[in-house]
Amino acid sequence: MEVKFTRNTGFYGMGSPITLRIDDRKISLFHNQSTKVTVQSPFTMQASFFWLKSPKYVITEPKKGYTITMNILLIQLYPLLFLFSGISAVFFQNIGYSVMIVFMMIGFFLFIKNKAYTIKETVDEEF
Repeated sequence: MEVKFTRNTGFYGMGSPITLRIDDRKISLFHNQSTKVTVQSPFTMQASFFWLKSPKYVITEPKKGYTITMNILLIQLYPLLFLFSGISAVFFQNIGYSVMIVFMMIGFFLFIKNKAYTIKETVDEEF
């Protein structure tokens, strides 16, 4: 069966490809790129960008298309963490506060690293 995969991750990482792993194959998807892949069910798929990954999905009944997007939690909290780290450098010149912010950022990235991307079924109207 031929399945269409589309990358729709916004401006995050738009200069670098995302690697889509389908079973043993690796496919690179650039910004807003789509590709069609022939698959046989069941298959596993996972999107990754360096150490940020999506969960592994096992598909037993393939649909016509899938869209790779960013996790909404990452989109919402990522800018805030950098904003607070910048504000802390200017207004709170306390090493303890700065270290706390750095550990919070590291903790957030460790928490989100295997959930950074989501792969959703594409709605029929998008074909």
